Amino acid sequence: MLTGRMLSIHLAGRQNIAAKSKKVAQMADYTADLQAAIASYAPDRQIITFSPAMLILPRDGERGNFETAVQMSYFFHEWIHYLHNVSTVHGMSAYSSFIGLWNAFRHTTGELGLGQGRFITSSAEELKTRAYLDVIWSTRRPADKPLFGEPSVDMCRIVSCKPAGNFNGIPDYLDVSVEVTNKLGDVVTYPKVIGPTEIVESVAYLLESHFLVRGFNHPPSSTRVFPYHTLTLLARHIAPELDDKTVLMCGLASLQSTFPTDAVIQFLKVCHEFRKKGEDAIEWLTVETVQQLSLNEPALRAGLKQIHDMFPVPGGVERAVKETVAFMEKNLDLRLDNPFFELDFVEHIREAGPGNFGQLMNRLVLTHGICSCRQERAGFDDEIVRDDLFNFAVAASDDRLTDARLAMLASVDFLISHLQADGSFRATADLQNRKCPFFSSCRESTRRDHATDCATQPWKSVHTRPANPCSYAQGVLHFRPGELKSRPGD
Repeated sequence: MLTGRMLSIHLAGRQNIAAKSKKVAQMADYTADLQAAIASYAPDRQIITFSPAMLILPRDGERGNFETAVQMSYFFHEWIHYLHNVSTVHGMSAYSSFIGLWNAFRHTTGELGLGQGRFITSSAEELKTRAYLDVIWSTRRPADKPLFGEPSVDMCRIVSCKPAGNFNGIPDYLDVSVEVTNKLGDVVTYPKVIGPTEIVESVAYLLESHFLVRGFNHPPSSTRVFPYHTLTLLARHIAPELDDKTVLMCGLASLQSTFPTDAVIQFLKVCHEFRKKGEDAIEWLTVETVQQLSLNEPALRAGLKQIHDMFPVPGGVERAVKETVAFMEKNLDLRLDNPFFELDFVEHIREAGPGNFGQLMNRLVLTHGICSCRQERAGFDDEIVRDDLFNFAVAASDDRLTDARLAMLASVDFLISHLQADGSFRATADLQNRKCPFFSSCRESTRRDHATDCATQPWKSVHTRPANPCSYAQGVLHFRPGELKSRPGD
């Protein structure tokens, strides 16, 4: 049994803090195609963005306007990232730490939710922020730079792999050496770092490929070696006898750990030994994953209850947080029964056929979790309502929940802008200019009447319409200190 690999959610308690010079704001976003940035998912803001190159929501058209199997696979890839935010230990650990930071920041704010740059009411919260940031940095470590020259996966092989990093005694990334052979036979060796983002992206890419091959008899999309082929290369180095499905399942199992890079190595090694002996590696992996989830279930549920109880008022951001927690609890129940339910999704999609993809995804989204979507369109950067925010599932278009999700997205955007690597928060007055995340899609009068503020200092919106604040203002106002209570616009 793998012990000490699957870590539970924690909202309190001091961790072992190593000195850092890292920029905390450099956290990973996940893209379905790094070269073209066709679609991307921001895990902490819980939003999928489709570029003009993937127009699934034409203006005045129906959502889910997928023209090809590849477009369907890109959407599936990005939604899988969201799903793993709300159904894996890795995702829930990062989310719980962000909620901890969210609550801690409220101890540094004034009456309008603007940061004062110092802890006003709680030194204990000041200590906790460093622990939260350590978890976030480890779980959201940005992907390493791609290999030079964009070689194919068959031109690359890992020649050494060593666990590295130290989070409470557990390695949280891998140092590897990658040997690249070009078409002329020249060999160059590159050092690479494999962290959680490489595992998360590689799992999503393998599922996307399984979706295309199994569901549509379509070859996998061509993409960069790193991060997308990370698991394939690791398996060829550590467990060359494993088939693609088992490698994918090892990756999925590793996400039921706060630190998947350490876990995936263990799973690959053990499954390889089973396969060499002619024994059923998949059966062992399934039983092991359920056992580890069962072992951690009490701590996971206690952590989710702590998040739920942190928000006693049913309004605004609180509504969005409770929706997310409810999906996490439901997905935990489903994982305990079927730890690799993503593989069933592909079979259901294959059986339903491409014409029913949207209808089936509606059901999956409503069952497992709903995130916001943004459709970008070609046009000028300052064009009003150039883009659209929408929910993929029609049944998810509850106005109160939609407003709550947008307020939470704004709240997280505002929070991230204040983070510093040492665990402190900047004062709002010291922030650099940044554009409102809704700048290109906002329909509020504030966007028209205060365009410069929206483009540079959107938090000033708390002063403009106190009785009917925009989404960004609602997100900021939820940081007001004191007991959580109803805010304007709730």
